[in-house]
Amino acid sequence: MQEQFSEEDIRLVDVLESLKSYLVYILKRWYISVVGVLVLTLGGYFYAKLTPPTYIANISFNAVDSKASAMGGIMSMMGISFSGGSSNDVLTGIFSSRFIFLNAMLSDMEVNGKREKIANVYMHAYKYDDGFEDDPELKGFKFTANSIREISKKEMDLFSTMYDDFSDGLMTAELDLPTGMIRAEVETPDYELSKQLGAAMLKYTIQFYQNKQVENAKTTFENTSRRVDSISNAIANKQQLIAASQDINIFNKKRENVIAQQKLMQDLASLSILYNDASMSRENAKVGLTPQNNIVRTVDDPMFSTAPKYLSKLLYTAIGIVASLVLIIIPLMLSKAVQDGREEDRLRMANQ
Repeated sequence: MQEQFSEEDIRLVDVLESLKSYLVYILKRWYISVVGVLVLTLGGYFYAKLTPPTYIANISFNAVDSKASAMGGIMSMMGISFSGGSSNDVLTGIFSSRFIFLNAMLSDMEVNGKREKIANVYMHAYKYDDGFEDDPELKGFKFTANSIREISKKEMDLFSTMYDDFSDGLMTAELDLPTGMIRAEVETPDYELSKQLGAAMLKYTIQFYQNKQVENAKTTFENTSRRVDSISNAIANKQQLIAASQDINIFNKKRENVIAQQKLMQDLASLSILYNDASMSRENAKVGLTPQNNIVRTVDDPMFSTAPKYLSKLLYTAIGIVASLVLIIIPLMLSKAVQDGREEDRLRMANQ
């Protein structure tokens, strides 16, 4: 058994001889291998070089730290917050939402001296309108709605497709935990479109966030006002009971009346503390009723931070090399293996 295994065992010299034969085979066909590898490699390089760039609007912003902002401190005292996470988590979600996308798309931008909705420029830039001229229902289609409430079904259907593509790679927004900064990117094939779309999304994000803060402040103000009124009525009732108890004590000095009066005084003191806290909360809520302009800080504004993004020449050159291996070198080696197999079969048949 051992002798049989040793005779059938593959020797290193056999492997080297086999590799040598494959290499010689490939070199003999240099006109295929060398030229093919060169063509695909240069093809990858020039594809990256000649492909027009896309333009990325870089946006960085965050909610102002409550420790560094009087407004933040006031909102903290009022209990104003959004459920589901920190302010920056919420801002990230707002920026990425369909609501902000739609509002930004319905904004206007200037194209060749004319005002046009961003949605129409975006639709044409990504060729969503290809084939519209051949479709009677879509021929001459343009977005015309001035607000979300006015969007037609046809517009919303196309918006849904655009938003799915947009949120699936053309726009990114994430919270950088070490810096506490929201970093977002909006990518389109057109410089002005990227800039205006990014600016519109940032504008509506901040606007929505501020409006929600004011709405929460109104709710808090109403709740604290009712609480103040309730405590005030309770204090008035206690004061009346104390006055009545004092009148009784003028004529009756029984110990139980004195104890009841002390209990009323304690209740009144507790109610006074609650009243002061509620009054302070109401005053703080009153400050929040006025929209604040400093609760979101913008670091990278898309109007000044939009830049081109080119394909990596090195990456696509490497892709060309890998493609040449897959499409040329490996097929040649398989062809050699098939030829060797057929030759072995022929010799075996001849020996028989």
